Amino acid sequence: MKRPGSTLGLAALIVAIVASHGMSVHGKVIETLKDGCGGDVLIKVPYPNPDPGSSSPDSNDIVLARSKAFCEKVEGSTSQPAIWKGVCQHDPTKKSGWTDPTSYSSIMNGDHRFRWFCRTTAERSRCKTGTKRVRFQLLPDDHFETLCLNN
Repeated sequence: MKRPGSTLGLAALIVAIVASHGMSVHGKVIETLKDGCGGDVLIKVPYPNPDPGSSSPDSNDIVLARSKAFCEKVEGSTSQPAIWKGVCQHDPTKKSGWTDPTSYSSIMNGDHRFRWFCRTTAERSRCKTGTKRVRFQLLPDDHFETLCLNN
């Protein structure tokens, strides 16, 4: 006979084991990148050609919003639907949520780099070989984090 709560205990144990081996519910973390930016962050989808592209977001881009104006366009409002995908950081002392996983091949160039903007300044980062998907979040210390995942 199954005891009540035993399934929940087993699930918690599995989550703890998976977390301790660098796994997430979205795959194994190959690398974690930390980049500095105290403003809104824009990840270009696809990698812009010609490079560096525009710092103005379009509907394909991923926005990590710190400002109220960008958050309104990511989250929408009662009078206007969201027009960008991404996350908002409502409290600068806390992390934002994670973005949905994005195919790395949709944001990288031939050199395996992805283009992002800190406000209007063009920057580039690169995940390790084998990265299939990425996720992003804002950190409280004027940085943002990229998870490079293997699936």
